[in-house]
Amino acid sequence: MRRSGFFPRLALVNLARNGRYYGPYLLSCGGVAAMYYILRFLSGHETLKTVRGAMYLQALSDVGCVVVALFAAVILLYANSFVMKRRQRELGLYNILGLEKRHIALVMCWETALCAAAVIAGGLLAGVLLSKLMLLVVLRMSRLPVLFGFSVSLPGLCQTAVLFTALMALTLVRNLFQLYRSRPVELLHSEHAGEREPRTKWLLVLAGLVTLLGGYGLSFTVKDPVEAMVFFILAAALVMIGTYCLFTAGSIAALKRLRANKSFYYQTRHFTAVSGLLYRMKQNAVGLANICILSTMVLVTVSTTICLYIGLDRALDEMFPYDIEFVQDLDRQSGDSMACLEEVRQAASAAAEITDLRYYNRYWVYCGWRNGVLSMNLSPNSRRTLVEIVTAEDYARLTGRAVSLAPEEVLVHAVGLGDFPGDFRIARFNDEYSDDFVETPLDREGYALRVQDEITETIRHAATNLLGSEEAELFLVVDSRETAERLMALDPDRSARQFRIQMNLFGEDDAEKLARTEDLVYRLSQREGGIGWISKQDQAVEYYAMYGGFLFLGVFLGILFLMTTVLIIYYKQISEGYEDRRRYQICRQVGMTEGEVRASIHSQILLVFFLPLGTAAVHVAAAFPMLSRMLELFNLYNVRLFALCAVGTMLAFCAIYALVYGLTAAAYDRIVGGGTEP
Repeated sequence: MRRSGFFPRLALVNLARNGRYYGPYLLSCGGVAAMYYILRFLSGHETLKTVRGAMYLQALSDVGCVVVALFAAVILLYANSFVMKRRQRELGLYNILGLEKRHIALVMCWETALCAAAVIAGGLLAGVLLSKLMLLVVLRMSRLPVLFGFSVSLPGLCQTAVLFTALMALTLVRNLFQLYRSRPVELLHSEHAGEREPRTKWLLVLAGLVTLLGGYGLSFTVKDPVEAMVFFILAAALVMIGTYCLFTAGSIAALKRLRANKSFYYQTRHFTAVSGLLYRMKQNAVGLANICILSTMVLVTVSTTICLYIGLDRALDEMFPYDIEFVQDLDRQSGDSMACLEEVRQAASAAAEITDLRYYNRYWVYCGWRNGVLSMNLSPNSRRTLVEIVTAEDYARLTGRAVSLAPEEVLVHAVGLGDFPGDFRIARFNDEYSDDFVETPLDREGYALRVQDEITETIRHAATNLLGSEEAELFLVVDSRETAERLMALDPDRSARQFRIQMNLFGEDDAEKLARTEDLVYRLSQREGGIGWISKQDQAVEYYAMYGGFLFLGVFLGILFLMTTVLIIYYKQISEGYEDRRRYQICRQVGMTEGEVRASIHSQILLVFFLPLGTAAVHVAAAFPMLSRMLELFNLYNVRLFALCAVGTMLAFCAIYALVYGLTAAAYDRIVGGGTEP
């Protein structure tokens, strides 16, 4: 055999002989390569760019590409480190038999090249074949029109090939660096190197408890949805730090506590499991923490996106309790409101059958709230507040509730202002004054208003939904239009007046209603003075594209996180099996029966497997309040629906987790039960 073919052949034989390690490694990397190509295909699809609402899908696909690229690096580096650790004895033997380090490095280069070729070719082939299916799935989720034809993204192919070539080169550089730092004798006996009993690091345990409870505390104490979104990253970071600290230091303390419990420890099935875990907990702990964090990511990502998608119909009903609304800006658009109403009514009657119609005047202005005074100046010490005003006549038209108010009386609905007082003032100034403005008593004192009653029922109108924003909202019902105009006159530059007409249209489905809406808008497009409009069915197109993209990306990334979790579990159990085999052989030699050995094995596997799953469930339960607040930013207030989605996702994940447990437990059992050395 010629020397030029020796090293490639040796590399190919090594890969085949170590198929137990390289098989999952190559399958996982190929799967990630396919996922990366699919996201690149979606983000750069030229025809998809012409579909309305598809920009959300492509923007979310760009975000997904970044996440998949990061996890591709994690999977390759983690799996490669495991494979090379298992092969250290083999590489040491090559060196003892006469191969120099440069020869072993050449073999590694060929192995990496063969792996890269398999990963890139297989991943791109799978990605190209699945890309059309994924496109149809995401269009179906987003209720967008189906695109016919089959295409291949050349930029996606090139970007995927470049990314995974770079990652494979990175793993090769790392392997060569470790090879040149090692000595043959150390490689040959690396598997027999033991570890000292780890010390209990109480300071690390305390840090873990503090950070974990701090993350949980943020989840339970933050009530504002925007603050929840801002502090979520901090809370997640604290929980991750606490998880790693408690798994590394807290697990050791817990195992030593179990060892101190003589009635528990001195049982055959517990003795070997606890002692084995204790002596290797430094390497176990990080793997268990990784499994826990990844499991939590799967549960949070999938449950929230499914909840958003399922709850979208109800959210649309809350945001748009009408099919179409016309808005006349009274400050900018000319024309009488009643004349505008009649024009809209006539056009609507000609375009479609009207099943409901309501109209009202809306006044709004931004103010500062402090110490029972609404001031038109927004001083640093006041709370920015949107004040929205309707008259008693319009309020009765909107709600069917007739009210009688004196000029100084109001009905109030306050959001974000705490306990609202029984009376307050609205003035031009509060505690800051302009140097070039001559203050009058009215500017300082304003108008005194008395709260007759608090509004508690839902008002289905088109007011800006500021629940969950940094601003507070104050909804006022006043006695007449004159009172509303008088209040707006305090600051005409930052106030607005609108006339709104809402109606529902007859139609068999949303598509028919949307068509009639377009006809109606066309009829009014030539109206003198102009008029704005908002359509529920028209907005639904955008929302379904956005939320469908969320769901697709959430499930897609959930599969990625799950794939990473399964890979870590598989390699962890294989590694544990080979490290435990010699110890259990000694246990058999000193008198343990086969049944006792198997009981001890399953005791250890159960502890290793289900501790991360149980901790992940606790993390999700603790994050539930904060996640519920964050969902309010997407107009989803159905906590019960989110709870059902979280529980359903947890049950499905547990089923998959149990399947992985069964497969890896069988592999572990075969190895420990006396399988051959790799």
